[in-house]
Amino acid sequence: MKRVFFDMDGVLAEYRADCTENDMKERGYFRSLKPEANMLGALSMLCENSEALGIGVCVLTKVYPSDFKYSVREKMEWREDYMPDLFDSEFIMVNGEKEEKSEAVRDIVGGDITQDCILIDDYNHNLKEWASNGGTAVKYVNGINDKNRSFIGNRIFNSMTAQEVYDYILTLINGNNYAPINTAA
Repeated sequence: MKRVFFDMDGVLAEYRADCTENDMKERGYFRSLKPEANMLGALSMLCENSEALGIGVCVLTKVYPSDFKYSVREKMEWREDYMPDLFDSEFIMVNGEKEEKSEAVRDIVGGDITQDCILIDDYNHNLKEWASNGGTAVKYVNGINDKNRSFIGNRIFNSMTAQEVYDYILTLINGNNYAPINTAA
């Protein structure tokens, strides 16, 4: 089964370029992140059509309980506000202090990840680690994270509509790779 994994911070929820590590340690930081409407819309469309498409759709987010003690609870609360129809089994929190995202999904996919496992993430480290383990990596360009274009591969831009994101993901699911046009000014 093909699966699409969405990162949360910087993809489904805004990434704050001006935040510091101390900001992320404060109560309310993760809870107050604004949603990325285009990505939540695409996620919703994929979830609604997942059975007909024969795919699995999950949110895959890292938490660091030792460093950011509010992250687990607040990410759950954010999910309840913005993704209330997502099943618990479709919302996966990875303890970033102990494992990488590709390691965390082995039980879900029944073994190692393959090119049929698509990760949409904004962070190059996660994308490169995912691709090096056999998955399909897609960079979400959120307007802050791609200034030097250091990631080589598929991209989704924050300027794309939910429908354009959905259509692009469908091309990846169907085994086609193409670069969407960056409509950002």
